[in-house]
Amino acid sequence: MTLEQAIERLQSLCRQGDARLLQQEMFAPDASVSGEGAPGITVGAGLLAALTEMLKMTPKLSIRSVRTMELSEGAAVTWLEWTSPPADGPAGEVIALRSLTAWRRQGASWVIAADMYGMGDFGTS
Repeated sequence: MTLEQAIERLQSLCRQGDARLLQQEMFAPDASVSGEGAPGITVGAGLLAALTEMLKMTPKLSIRSVRTMELSEGAAVTWLEWTSPPADGPAGEVIALRSLTAWRRQGASWVIAADMYGMGDFGTS
């Protein structure tokens, strides 16, 4: 699986809405996630709860890779842009996040080792 295919799979799993499957397939066991507004760094058991909440808020999530840098044969980082209409908000409002995502090769696949996010898209500052 290429990194581009892994990002497509990430989007597909997000749209399915199954946080447990998303965590199992796309996140390393020691993955950490943190970002704007988060109370700290989420790892381990807390990751499932965070993913569950994210999927509730962004049911039609689209993920676009803005830039990819392979660091070595088994490590890469991507700048990703995440957008979704809100689950229960007014039409036209879009939830937008950007993230620096660190990837690790795991067998034939890529998994997320760390994700650091902020609100907004790359077109605005």
